[in-house]
Amino acid sequence: MEEDEYKATYQEIAENRCVFEKALTNNQCKCRFSKHFWLADREGYSCQSQEIAANCRNLLTKLREKSKFLLKLHEVGEQLPHNMEIRVQVGGLRGLRSVLATDEKDSLISDIRALIEQAEKQYDNMDALPYSEIVQSIASFKTRRYGKGKQSRDTD
Repeated sequence: MEEDEYKATYQEIAENRCVFEKALTNNQCKCRFSKHFWLADREGYSCQSQEIAANCRNLLTKLREKSKFLLKLHEVGEQLPHNMEIRVQVGGLRGLRSVLATDEKDSLISDIRALIEQAEKQYDNMDALPYSEIVQSIASFKTRRYGKGKQSRDTD
């Protein structure tokens, strides 16, 4: 499948693209509104709700913006390079869970939507979140590293 054809088909399947797709495909998170699919041997996720997808997009945009100094970026675009994007998505969601003081202690985020709902209840809106604390989790999150012919994994 050519890349242009792949992208067009992807757009049809994932009309509401899940912005936390990298966190989901790396098995770091789950979401009750995500819909998993395979296309040409590649994994993808869409969101079952436009409104919820917009809320998630808003949070991810804020996480990217608040972590741009940490990532040594002058500007933050639509999507970051792969490992940076995973750091922001997974580290950001873990940081959010940490500031909300949930009972969940496993590294897996069991439901992204539930986490966002709890944040909205506790802080009224996404602008009021303590991003300085959340960014600390982004800073400490380590992505998988591959090198010298061996697969190794940093601890997270």
